[in-house]
Amino acid sequence: MSIREKLQHLPTEPGVYLMKDKKNQIIYVGKAKSVKNRVSQYFQKSEQHPRTRALVSEIADFDLMLTKTEVEALLLERTLIRHHQPRYNVLLRDDKEYPFVRIDFNDDWPRIRKVRRRKDDGAHYIGPFGSAGVLNTLLNTVFRVFPLIRCSPHEFKTVKRPCNYFHMKMCLAPCHKEVDRTAYVSMLKNALRLLEGRNQDLKKTLELKMKAAAQNEDFENAAIYRDQIQAMEKIGIKQSVVSSEFEDADAIGVFRKDDSITFNITLIRDYLVVGHENFRVAAAIDDDEETLISFILQYYHNRLVPKHLLIPIKIKNKADLQTVLSEDRQTQSKIVFPTSKERKDLCELAQQNAKFYTEQQDNLELRRYAELEILKDLFDLPAPPKRIECIDISNMQGSAIVASNVCFINGKPSKDKYRRYNIKTVEGKNDDFASIEEVVGRRLKRGVEEGDLPDLLVIDGGKGQLSSALSAAKDFPQIATTIISIAKSRRQSQAIDLVSTRFSSHERVFMAGRNDPIILREGTPEHRIMTKVRDEAHRFAITFHRKKRQNQSHKSILDDVPGVGPTLKKRLLSTYGDIAGLKSAPFEDVLKIKGMTEKSTTALFSMLNANADETKDKTK
Repeated sequence: MSIREKLQHLPTEPGVYLMKDKKNQIIYVGKAKSVKNRVSQYFQKSEQHPRTRALVSEIADFDLMLTKTEVEALLLERTLIRHHQPRYNVLLRDDKEYPFVRIDFNDDWPRIRKVRRRKDDGAHYIGPFGSAGVLNTLLNTVFRVFPLIRCSPHEFKTVKRPCNYFHMKMCLAPCHKEVDRTAYVSMLKNALRLLEGRNQDLKKTLELKMKAAAQNEDFENAAIYRDQIQAMEKIGIKQSVVSSEFEDADAIGVFRKDDSITFNITLIRDYLVVGHENFRVAAAIDDDEETLISFILQYYHNRLVPKHLLIPIKIKNKADLQTVLSEDRQTQSKIVFPTSKERKDLCELAQQNAKFYTEQQDNLELRRYAELEILKDLFDLPAPPKRIECIDISNMQGSAIVASNVCFINGKPSKDKYRRYNIKTVEGKNDDFASIEEVVGRRLKRGVEEGDLPDLLVIDGGKGQLSSALSAAKDFPQIATTIISIAKSRRQSQAIDLVSTRFSSHERVFMAGRNDPIILREGTPEHRIMTKVRDEAHRFAITFHRKKRQNQSHKSILDDVPGVGPTLKKRLLSTYGDIAGLKSAPFEDVLKIKGMTEKSTTALFSMLNANADETKDKTK
């Protein structure tokens, strides 16, 4: 059915529409109160924004997903945007796993734990926190104020004497002393209030408890409350109250420049500004209202929603958005448009931070572009190298040979384009030259097939490695990629100043057709960007190499036995301890293990005996 025919049969119900291009890829996802009215607008000949005209020119087809309510349409739109990542939508590329605080009050002695994922396990969770560093600082504060258990359950059970935290009065040591569990849990709940930012409320509570304990002549607990209050005052945030109205709120600022939009979220907790986050995204075809709604839905999808959201733009379906946010976190959140001076000041603060972040990023982009221009002139390239890739080989005495390929676009790492290679043509020996030739050949072949070749391909190594890379490139004479190599100087030059004597090693770049290398002077832009790319490739290669070696060391002979999978392997080892115990076990006993058949048991003992014979031969 053609688009024209589809437009004649559009329903009036609410729903979501998915625009597709000629390749059947989803390029835009939108929601509508009435699908018929909204979708029809795209194909009318009225004046449209240039971004909308660009979208319409690419639409080859569209699909519809009807919903019962506008709220369901909001939720469905967010899910589809996150899944399909359409290029004409506002995309918040924020796939990090933010940390939570987990406390299981059902444990004998509950403790605070930092976790990366929230599970439906009956435990109490706080978060997610936008920054692991901020959470670590908060936890350090909590442990300095409250003498809570820090060790693991295993350490708690096996410890022979109280640790140093007890002697520093930073743990009550219930592992060895009689401690009232009810009082401990009450203290833990106070610690959670500190984590949630309710500092002033907590201080008042502790003061009341201290006075009550003193009146009851419970001087030991009164002293504990006194110490906690003093610790809070000592490490408390030296900041005046900036909001008399909002105890828990986020103020959102929006700054649009050219084809990008920057969002700033200023966090207000316990009436104080405690931090902020910035996100710069490509501008979508939506108007300012729809853009803001889309951002809010994506941003708070995996974050704790505050009690109030201060937004700089009035939105029509505020009630629906509040419903979605409240259903997400089972908390009532209120969306507020600034009317009072205080509210306007908070939104203006977020707006200024969004503008400042945009200007910072633009200046950084200009510096990166200048660096690429320097590389163009230095290496005699036809244009600034927008896409730079670097290949590095990592091995240890010929074992676990791997290669890394990192990618920088416009001077920034593009980690979704990083690649790892297991070397196939070299095994059991150190041969960087053959390894380089293999990896470069594989990379160029894929690049020709997929049309994503780099402008500049950097090899970690000297003349020999460059020669191997150029040898592989001979099979692809049609490519325009420039291949170079970078290596440290074999000789160290001594730099003497009045304060100290330093030894420095120059970075040298080798190029085809040049006898002498290009020396990169330390501190120059070209030195900075080239070493950054090379060091990242080295880091990525080393990480992969270590992981592969670790996997090889953990490999068991049981992995090669037909019919023995991971579950059965675990069952055998838990019964007999190790391979030696299994080898000495009677055939009949092993056969009785659940899941073992006569065929798999025979194969197992054949493998064990063959391995024993091979070991004897090696020792002769």
